Amino acid sequence: MEPGSPSPWSAPGPTPGTSPLRWGLGDFFGIYFAGLIAAQIGGAIALAVTGPVASSAPIPALLIGLIFGGQYLTWIGGLVLVSRVKGRAGLREDFGLDVRARRMWALLVGLVLQFVLGVFVLPLIALAHYEKEGVVQDLARSSGAARLIFLVGAGLFAPVTEELLFRGLLLRALRRRYSPEVAIAVSAVLFGAAHLIGGGVLGTLAILPALVALGMISGVAAVWVGDLSVSIPLHVGFNLITLASYAVIRH
Repeated sequence: MEPGSPSPWSAPGPTPGTSPLRWGLGDFFGIYFAGLIAAQIGGAIALAVTGPVASSAPIPALLIGLIFGGQYLTWIGGLVLVSRVKGRAGLREDFGLDVRARRMWALLVGLVLQFVLGVFVLPLIALAHYEKEGVVQDLARSSGAARLIFLVGAGLFAPVTEELLFRGLLLRALRRRYSPEVAIAVSAVLFGAAHLIGGGVLGTLAILPALVALGMISGVAAVWVGDLSVSIPLHVGFNLITLASYAVIRH
């Protein structure tokens, strides 16, 4: 935080000389579910072209590309549209999109955080008979172009778009209504709960505490520095361990 700057725990307000922000919680839910629907449509189109994929067969690059592309491009497009229509016409101004080389240390923090949180959720994982995260299973079944799409999608696009949605749009919308502590907690719980969609419920419940903790820490970072320049590399680092683990558990 720069000397003389406002407290990071104060609610964000409009920049002097600009129109008031009109985006809010409804825009978050609309964009989020539109992305999920777009992913389903993309997957259906790919399967119509490639035909059904056996559970043991490699996943086609087209299927991965259309699912990831449908979801993440819809999220980005929705954020850009909302920013232009209801905000200040910029992802940086509205949702805090910012990447700075001097804050890449957060990558290492994300790596360490994955290890630390993994230790705490091991008992829950055992109780839920949780074996492998779905993304890791799919990554292990991919190769060539499909694997490259997986790595770029899950390792880069997922953290960036999720941070824009949950710590950008959602957290900032909540902060206009509630205290920063409540806003961070609610956005973190919703971030964890969102991962229940499309996966095994018991398995995801087992790692839900780790996801909520990641959301809390990313939320605190976003509020403290005023943008996503720490939370994005933190999230990328957190995901890198999951992606790298496929080489260990693929057998």
